[in-house]
Amino acid sequence: EDTFSFKYSPGKLRGNQYKSMMSKEELEEEQRVQREQLAAIFRLMKEKSDTFGEMSEGDMKEQLRLYDI
Repeated sequence: EDTFSFKYSPGKLRGNQYKSMMSKEELEEEQRVQREQLAAIFRLMKEKSDTFGEMSEGDMKEQLRLYDI
C-alpha cells in the first residue's frame, strides 16, 4: 500500500517528493519554466531598484539557496 501523502514536511523534502513523481521531461520543463520566471523576477528587480534596492545576481542566487531553488 504505497499511497502518497502531502503531510507537512520541510520544503526541501516536499520538493524532492514532487521531483520523484515527475518524468524526466516534466522535470526538464519545470526547470526551464523556473529559469524563465527567475530571469523575469531579476529583470523586474533591476528595473525597480528604487523599490527593491540594489541586488546583484550573486545576491539573488544566495537568497534563492535559502529556499532550495
